[in-house]
Amino acid sequence: MCVAHPFLPAPTCLAEEQVRGSACVWCGEQLTTGAVVDYGARPDPADPGVRWYPRACQSCAQTRSCS
Repeated sequence: MCVAHPFLPAPTCLAEEQVRGSACVWCGEQLTTGAVVDYGARPDPADPGVRWYPRACQSCAQTRSCS
């Protein structure tokens, strides 16, 4: 499994929509503004000058939470 952060997949493993935050980083579902978990802008491990914007749907965020 590709991992860029302890709980997020590496941006190189994701589709463009997932990298820019319009789709869930886990399942790829298109996201609407009201029902998302925003993990904040992050530096790309391959190029720290580039940012990516991981977000998740409520279902995936709940399933993968560290609680």
